[in-house]
Order: sequence, then C-alpha cells, then structure tokens
Amino acid sequence: MELYFADAIAPEHIAALEKRGHLCGVATPDANNDLAQQLATVDVLIVRSTTVSREVIEAAPQLGLIIRAGAGTDTIDVDAASEYGVYVCNVPGQNAVAVAELTMGLILSLDRRIPHSTIDFQNSVWDKSKYSDASGLKGRNIAILGFGSIGLEVAKRAKSFGLHIHGLQTGTRSLETADTLAELGVSLHQSLEEMLEVSDIVSLHLPLTDETEQLVDETFLGHMKPGAMLINTSRGALLDEEALATAMEEKGLRLGLDVYNAEPKDGTAEWAPQIANMENFVGTHHIGASTDQARAAIAQGVFATITAYETGLPPNCVNIADRPLGECAIAVRHKDEVGVLAAVLSSLRTAGINVQQMRNEIFEGSGPTAAVATIRVSQSPDDSMVQALQEIPSVIKVDVLTS
Repeated sequence: MELYFADAIAPEHIAALEKRGHLCGVATPDANNDLAQQLATVDVLIVRSTTVSREVIEAAPQLGLIIRAGAGTDTIDVDAASEYGVYVCNVPGQNAVAVAELTMGLILSLDRRIPHSTIDFQNSVWDKSKYSDASGLKGRNIAILGFGSIGLEVAKRAKSFGLHIHGLQTGTRSLETADTLAELGVSLHQSLEEMLEVSDIVSLHLPLTDETEQLVDETFLGHMKPGAMLINTSRGALLDEEALATAMEEKGLRLGLDVYNAEPKDGTAEWAPQIANMENFVGTHHIGASTDQARAAIAQGVFATITAYETGLPPNCVNIADRPLGECAIAVRHKDEVGVLAAVLSSLRTAGINVQQMRNEIFEGSGPTAAVATIRVSQSPDDSMVQALQEIPSVIKVDVLTS
C-alpha cells in the first residue's frame, strides 16, 4: 500500500513501515499548502494537525483510510469521507498521559508563577516576596470537563495533589468510567453553573463539536470564582477569547493554555496574541502530546490501524455505524460454497431490498462446513421473498429476525 504522512514522523517509523513493504511519502514543509496534489495514488493518509477537506478527499481516488494520529477528528471532513467510503480512524488514549502531565504543569505554573519568576531571574531580578504569594493546591476544587482518557489521567494526578475533583452528572458514561470516578471520589453535579461556582480550577478536555464550540463564553466565565484558574489543552475554539480577556482583567481569572483559536499553522512564526502579555497567563505552544513516550505510543497505534485495515475493519473507526441498521435482519444459514451469497444478494436487489449491514461467519469442522450470514435490510421481506431465498441452491435455512 502507498501511505502518505501529512505531518512529520520519525525516520525509524518510516523505515519500519517500508520494511513491511509499504511505499511511504512524507510531506515537505510546503506540501501541506497543496495536499490534494500529493494524493493521486495514496491508499492511506496519516495526519496529526493537518486539515483534510472534501477537496483533499475527492482528489484521492485510491484513498481508503484516513488516520488521525491522536484523539480528535474535527480537522477531517468525516461526512465527505463517509460519502466516498473512506474509513476515518483515530488513535485515542495514546497521548493521554502526556497531555495530563502538561495540564498539571500549567496548573502548577499558574499557582507558583514559575515562568514569570524564571523571566525575572534571567533579567537579574530577585523578588522573593512577590513569588512567595501562592495559594497551593491541596484541598482546592478542580472541575474536569470531559472524562475521556485524558480527563481521567488528569483526575488521577489531581487526586495525588490532594485536589477535590468535580464533574458533571451524565447518563452516557460507561460503567467502567463511572467506577473509576467513584474510586477517585469525584463529586458529580447536575448543572454546569453549580460546578463552576465551587471550583478553583476548571480544566477542559472536550472534543470540538457544535455544542462545545465557544462553550467558555461570558456566561460560563461569569459563574467562575474570581481568581480561579482555567486550563485548556484540548481545542482552542472551545473558548471565546475576547470574553476571556475581559474576565482576566475584571475577575483576575488565571489562564493556562496549550491551544489557541488562531494559532500559527507553521512550526515557527511570529505571533503575539492579546493574552500573551498578561500577568495572569501561562502558555505553551500546542505541545501537549509532544513527548517521546506519546509519539512512540501513537506510532504503534498507527501501525496497528494500518495492519487491521489490511486484514479487515480498522479499529477506532469514527464513521462506521455502531448500531444495528435497517428494519430487520435476515439470518441465512448456507453451505460454505462459492456463489451462494451472490445469489442471496441478487435476490434481495431484485426485490428492491437494500442491504445495510452484513456479517458472514463460517463454522469450523474437519469436512465441508456451513456458514451463517446475518444481513440487516431496509425492509422486512414478505413470505414469497423468504421462500425465494430458501430455494437458492446450497441455502439451508432462512430466518427473519425482528430485532
């Protein structure tokens, strides 16, 4: 297969993939400005921060898989990928520890003003009285918005610092996550407003969606305590930066960011956002997942996804329906012989019945074996259709499943 890396990858990872017989292309610094022209023969596109638009997908007729080397997929036009039958997969959880570590670093930097005191040192300024003024973390309240893999890792580290952890009550969490939150002693609130009003620190670990875009607005900030910390290591567009600057000035809100609304696309650039010169700000350069440990883990996740794609359905696919489709399912037990399923599908097509999901499983045995095809269809077949399927040579039995 031909692979294309739109973002930098370590040479040893390229070598490992080429050893497995893959043809690998890697973007040059200027290539991402015209990504569509690079993909005419590419089977798999791997991206980290690069935007994958509809135009890019339409320019890649061989493309079958897009891998986001990280958790979120909001930089990829998933609808366009689905339209063209392209899998979109991510590699969740592999950078969780790295981002959680940076989150705690931002919290500590704001509380103890480590970057500011370092700058004073570099300018030959000694001011012990100024930098002795810190609140400390033990016994404070931290609200975590988003208990995915990163949010959970932050919670574990916050617990070790003696912070009381708060979150929102929701009915959509897995039992495993709910058990972990209970073990950590997380206090769950019915409303966002209630949670914000008791929190000394608010840390965001949410995907960017229509619901979360500019979630942190004037109303959100109005419920936060004066002097509270806000940490964002997820997506810059979660914040209304204008409202944020006002809250920093009027409420003394302290801000720690690793992501920004309009950050430079290049690795190096001159950039001066309004908040950068404020005394109550600490910022890093969108480097949350940039540790050797995280890069190695993500690379392994990418390799595993490519391997699974070669043999079937890749893992962590965000645009394959994870629910039963169709009005009902037909279970066709048949001999494991060439042409049986083709005849079944042809009969359904003739009847105007659309196949929406299908799985075929073969029984083990020392001699000739049978198989069962479970086919979810757009409408229930009538008795004559079932009889027609039953009469196909090598079909053993047909059942219509109602659920």
